[in-house]
Amino acid sequence: MTHTMPTEVEVFNGLPDLSIVEHRDGSASLLTMGVDSVNLRIGECFLLPPNRPYQAAFDSIGVAVTTLSLADLQRDAAVRVDQEAVDVDFARPVTPAAGRHWSQTIQYVQGLVSKSPLLATAPLARRELGWLVNSAVLACFPNSTLDAETASYTGDTPQPLRRALAYIDEHAADPITLNEIAMAARLSPRGLQAAFRRHLDTTPLAYLRSVRMERAHRDLQSALPGDGVSVATLAARWGFTHLGRFAVEYRRRFGAYPSQTLRS
Repeated sequence: MTHTMPTEVEVFNGLPDLSIVEHRDGSASLLTMGVDSVNLRIGECFLLPPNRPYQAAFDSIGVAVTTLSLADLQRDAAVRVDQEAVDVDFARPVTPAAGRHWSQTIQYVQGLVSKSPLLATAPLARRELGWLVNSAVLACFPNSTLDAETASYTGDTPQPLRRALAYIDEHAADPITLNEIAMAARLSPRGLQAAFRRHLDTTPLAYLRSVRMERAHRDLQSALPGDGVSVATLAARWGFTHLGRFAVEYRRRFGAYPSQTLRS
């Protein structure tokens, strides 16, 4: 969003979604929410919670605005800690370095999607990118998950673990989350992570990624010449959004690059 003239804005009911605004150009801007105000310069960003009235004033401005679903953020926050809801408020990043990390993350996602439109239609790829953005929000901006205490899980859970493995094997092609796997296993997310570490020496999401890599390998092996299948198509189908990293991980696991498997 760009404005090139002095402007004052008052939003009485706030915005419907969580928004993160990065000031990229123009003069300094003053943003006020209730009794709190921030004076933002180029390169700085802030989080604007939903449904909160605010005022803004600037002479000229160029900002990048990322709007996110608070419900999706809360869903992904449940993967980190056992909370029913995550609390966010009007705030700058926790440190200047966190602000730079947020900027780099959102520019990476922007560039990736603009160069690979296929990602916009691949549910697994979209889910992975959504997880990346939400994780950056939770790591970079003040929120209740940063203060939540982690707890260990000490029970012996072979049957819940079997339920989790069966759920992953059945739903590997779907955009499932750690929270959904935990629900299928009838464990908390922390309990599920502890069970995977204890019995399999891995994490649920690492196991899910391994299953998807095996499925991608199988699809590459079974592809026929002339059927239009490409490495990029199969990688996106199984949630691998970065072709370079996919190729490196694939070669480490199977001893050949995906393109070599496809050609053979």
